[in-house]
Amino acid sequence: MQRLAVLGSRSRALRAEPRRTERDDAARADDDDRCDPRAAGSPHRYKDHSSSAAHSAIGYLHAVASISIPSGDAAQEQTHADSVMERFASPLRGHAVDRYLIVDELGAGGMGVVYKAYDPDLGRLVALKLVRAGAKARAHVRLLREARAIARLSHPNVVAVHDVGELPGDSKEIFIAMEFVEGQRLRDWLATPRSQRAILDAFLQAARGLAAAHDAGLVHRDFKPDNVLVGLDGRVRVVDFGLARAWRDDNEADEDALTLPRERLDADVLDQDLIPTEHITAADPADLAHTITPPGAAVGTPRYMAPEQHLGRDCDARADQFAWAVAFYEALTRSRPFDGAGAELKKQVLLGKVKAFTDSHGVPEWVQALITRALTVAPKNRWPSMHEIIRELTADRTAHRHASLDGSADTEPMVAAFPPPDAHASLIHRLRARLEQAWGKKSRGAYQPALAIARQLVEDSARVDYLPLRAASLYLRGNLEHRTGDSASASGTLYEAARLAARAGDDWQVANTWIFLVQVLGVGLGETDRADAVARVAEVALERVGDNASLRSRLLNYWGAALAAGGRHPDAAAQIARAVELDSQTHGPAHAFVVVSLLNLAETWLDGSRADQAREPLERARALCQPETRTPTASRTRCLALLGRLATQDGDPTLGRNLLERAVSVWEKQPGRDAALADALIHLAVAARTAGDHAYARTTAERAATIARSISDARLEQRATREAALAAASAAGRAR
Repeated sequence: MQRLAVLGSRSRALRAEPRRTERDDAARADDDDRCDPRAAGSPHRYKDHSSSAAHSAIGYLHAVASISIPSGDAAQEQTHADSVMERFASPLRGHAVDRYLIVDELGAGGMGVVYKAYDPDLGRLVALKLVRAGAKARAHVRLLREARAIARLSHPNVVAVHDVGELPGDSKEIFIAMEFVEGQRLRDWLATPRSQRAILDAFLQAARGLAAAHDAGLVHRDFKPDNVLVGLDGRVRVVDFGLARAWRDDNEADEDALTLPRERLDADVLDQDLIPTEHITAADPADLAHTITPPGAAVGTPRYMAPEQHLGRDCDARADQFAWAVAFYEALTRSRPFDGAGAELKKQVLLGKVKAFTDSHGVPEWVQALITRALTVAPKNRWPSMHEIIRELTADRTAHRHASLDGSADTEPMVAAFPPPDAHASLIHRLRARLEQAWGKKSRGAYQPALAIARQLVEDSARVDYLPLRAASLYLRGNLEHRTGDSASASGTLYEAARLAARAGDDWQVANTWIFLVQVLGVGLGETDRADAVARVAEVALERVGDNASLRSRLLNYWGAALAAGGRHPDAAAQIARAVELDSQTHGPAHAFVVVSLLNLAETWLDGSRADQAREPLERARALCQPETRTPTASRTRCLALLGRLATQDGDPTLGRNLLERAVSVWEKQPGRDAALADALIHLAVAARTAGDHAYARTTAERAATIARSISDARLEQRATREAALAAASAAGRAR
């Protein structure tokens, strides 16, 4: 039987020793006891190798990366493939290369041919690449060094190199035995429509492979979808690290399309520090310390090359990051980030003319920002390493959905956790913008305008197959219904929001909605028992979310408010005190969340007429927010009002009236703060009545009742009416 090459001894094959395992050693020891079919002049022990190899093969690799050929020129690619085939004997089915038995050809590229082969020593299939290094001895040595360095790398997202060797004679041919991957190229995988989440996962795996290589001192220099394999098991593997540069050392004359002259650009086009003076060294610095690539020669595929590669300058791991970002952009948008080809493409890359993402792409803004930074012209302005990109891609954005005290005004985490369907991406983007607009109005106290937007959003989102947005719209509507005095409607709206969030699998929104329902039922409707039961349901929902301190703090505060509304002030204070402690541990003792919880605790004790218990948390809040001297905010104004109540209960109604009047004057100037204004007026009436000014007290309470009616807040109106009656009765008693 013919064989392509027979080595005189094993020593001539440059094995990748760090990759040897106990199983490898055992196989070799066993082989020493029999005739070595690879030794010169020894009888061949195996019969009908092509048949045995074929029967041992399972599966078939559909395609292997086309190596270092500019994409998009079919004629040029065919020319390369034809020339490569001329370099190697063909067909080779049934022939042997070293100990490897050729089963079939898998693909050909500019660097060589890849075969499916069988390793009889270990009884496994391999992908065997035959590479012609070229006539220059230094290029031949370089290629061997690069291949051996890659063989030392072991990572699940990098194709493993099992063996590296050179063929005898003057051919300068090198073989590389690699892991046989049953699957397809990433480019072919992307040809089938994929979900955004699947694409993100694939590129996350590729990023991990690149990061591992960079940590080992290797730079790919030609990352592209053709050099990434997706196995049938879904695992992504990057191939061909560093080989392109080593191979081109002696083949630049045949690669005119990739040889670009070195040039300097004006400083305002390209950062002077574009090319760093430091370079990543190889795993073995002695192996790769000398750069053989001719000055001014660009290494890579132009479509994915970083600016420094287009200029023919040395590059480091950040060039791989740039190429990864180009491929990621293409996968998500099905378009290229840079216009043009050839010289025009080079110009666009060097000028940093990245095409803007559009609404139709449906790419989350945080992903857009990640890619845009990685495509920056100057390497120093890109991400420091692939590890930072991996951290961005794996950040638990769902866990950070606590942008406000009663929900999330930012829809990015929702989209990150639940990518919307591509068919409705543009519409969903517009609906998200309106949802965020409504949240903005709510945060400024414009509850009625915000509610009008939320109501329309609920109708519009119902026509889109995207449950997370529908649940978020219903939550906001219910929240605003409660704040505008319609707690009965709010409870029904929020129950529906929780139901849809559960159907969507949005555990964060489920917990968020149940938590606010505690406030609606306990404070808005006065149903303390139902609120207590729902609070326990919310606790279970929180366990599904995980450790989310912000949500738990809100639950404790709302639970406390519901208990206080039912007259259970000590129990309420205990819950809110836990929130104070949690906020202090999570955010620090001076955080705004701590101030809010302290104010809630003080108010609970004041509602229970326990000024002695209210004093300590209120003084802590006062020291933190300094309401008497700093610009008024909602928390500072509320603190002033509570200080006025405390002074009144402590026996100084004159001071109390003064502080409450200051709070009233602030609320009067704030649109949408009618409920807070009415509450402050009621307590101002109490202070005036306690000081003996019954007429002022009655007038003030009646004003509060009028405001409460205007916002349909029955409970607030009832309180104001009762205080007006007390003032009137006090005045009548004094008159008698």
